[in-house]
Amino acid sequence: MGLFDWLFGKKKKDPYGGSFRQDYDSGRSYNDQPVERYQSKATRRPPAVESPRQKHRTGKLSFRRLRSNQALDPLPDQTLDGRNPNTGQLTGSPLSHLGGTRQAPDPHTDAQRLRNHGLPVVEHLDDLAELLGTARDELVYLSARPTVEEPTHYTLKELPKKSGGTRLLMVPMPRLKSLQRTLNAKLISLLPVHDCVHGFRTGRDVLSSASAHVSKDVLVSMDIEDFFPSFTFRRVAGYFRSLGYGRGTCVALANLTTFRLADASVKRSNRNAWKLASVHHHPDAMRRWHPELPQGAPTSPGIANAIARRMDKRLHALALKFGADYTRYADDLTFSGGEELAKGVGRLLMLARKIVKTEGLALNENKTRIMRKGRQQRVTGVVVNQQTNVSRRDFDKLKAILHNCIKHGPGGQNRESVPDFKEHLRGRIAHISHIGPERGRKLKAMFEQIRW
Repeated sequence: MGLFDWLFGKKKKDPYGGSFRQDYDSGRSYNDQPVERYQSKATRRPPAVESPRQKHRTGKLSFRRLRSNQALDPLPDQTLDGRNPNTGQLTGSPLSHLGGTRQAPDPHTDAQRLRNHGLPVVEHLDDLAELLGTARDELVYLSARPTVEEPTHYTLKELPKKSGGTRLLMVPMPRLKSLQRTLNAKLISLLPVHDCVHGFRTGRDVLSSASAHVSKDVLVSMDIEDFFPSFTFRRVAGYFRSLGYGRGTCVALANLTTFRLADASVKRSNRNAWKLASVHHHPDAMRRWHPELPQGAPTSPGIANAIARRMDKRLHALALKFGADYTRYADDLTFSGGEELAKGVGRLLMLARKIVKTEGLALNENKTRIMRKGRQQRVTGVVVNQQTNVSRRDFDKLKAILHNCIKHGPGGQNRESVPDFKEHLRGRIAHISHIGPERGRKLKAMFEQIRW
C-alpha cells in the first residue's frame, strides 16, 4: 500500500464481493452489513428493531410527554371589541375561561387530594365565589390585574424601620380586604403549617417562640431577606396547584393574594422614589417588581407559612442532628442548644444557608447573630438567658417616659405625635406585662399616678 492510499484510503473488496460503500442490504444480518469508514451522523445505522421514539425507557410515556399530549383549553373568543383601542392589548379576563363552570368543571381539580388535606373542594369559579360569599363577576373583577387606565386594589404606605430606611406596605382596599379575610378564614387557615412556626398563628406569639430557647448554652439567630416578596405569583399558584386545585382556581387564588406595583398605581413622585435608585438612592428601588405577597394583606402570612413548610421541616431535622431546638417567627429563624451545637455552630450555619437557598430564599447575613451564654440572649425582642423577660433598655425607656408624665404632665412626652398617647402607653405596658409580669406591675403602678 502506497503513502497516498494509506492517507486517503483505498476501496477494498469485502468477502461478499461488494464494496464497503455499497447500499444497505436488508437480506443479510445487521452485523454483516458494510459500514462506511467516515460515516456522518445522518447516515448512522438504523436500529435492528424499530421502536416508537415517544416511548420512555421504562416502557411508559414520560411526564413531560404526557403533559404535552394533553389538550389545551380553547382560548376565549376575543374580537376587536375586546381589545384596548390605544394599546391593542386584550382586556378580557382569562378567569372566566380557565376557571370552569357548573356545567363544565375544571378537569384538573383533584378532589380526593383536597379532602386528604382537609381543604374545601373547589371545582370551578362558581364554587370559589360561593365559598367566599360573593358573586362570580365580583370575584373576577377583584382578581383582575390593573392596567394603566384602571386603578389598583391597593394603597401604598411607607413606614420607617427601626434599623433605618422605610418599609413599603401594600394595604388592600376595603372590598378586597373583606374578601381576603373571608378567604383567610375558610381556606388559608386550613393549610398545613409546621409545628415550629409561631408567627401569625392563633395561640402563639413572640413569647411562645422565645420560651423554647430559655437557658441554652448558645443561641443562633438568622433573618430571611425579603420574606414576603420572595413568594411570587408563580410560587403561590404552584402551591395551590400541588394541593389539588385546578389551574383556573389557582390563578384566581394567586391573583387575589398577590400584587404587583404597577406604573399607574401610585403618584409619579412616589413611583420614582421606589424605582430610580440612581436618583433617590432608595434601598429597594432597583428591585424587579413581580406579583408577590404584599406586606399588609391579611392573607400573606398564612400563605407564606404554608409554602415555607418544607423549609421548616428540613431546618427542624437539621436542628435535631445538632441536639438543638428550632423555631421560626415570620422571617426570624432561631436555633438553640447545648455543647454539641456550640461545637458545630459553623457547620450549622453553612447547612442552614444551603437549605434556605435551595428553597428559593436568601438570608440577610448582616443580621446573623451567635449569642453565647455569657452575654444577653434575645429572641424576637425577648431576653431568654434565665427566663423570658423584657430587655432592661426597653424597660428603663418606658419607665422614664412614665416618670416624666407624672412629674411634668403627659402633654410634653408625646414626642412621636401618637394620636392616642394614653392608649399607646397602655398597650406598651400590657406588652411588657405579658413578657415580664413583675416589671409590668411596676409600670402599671406608675401609669395610674398620671393625671390625664
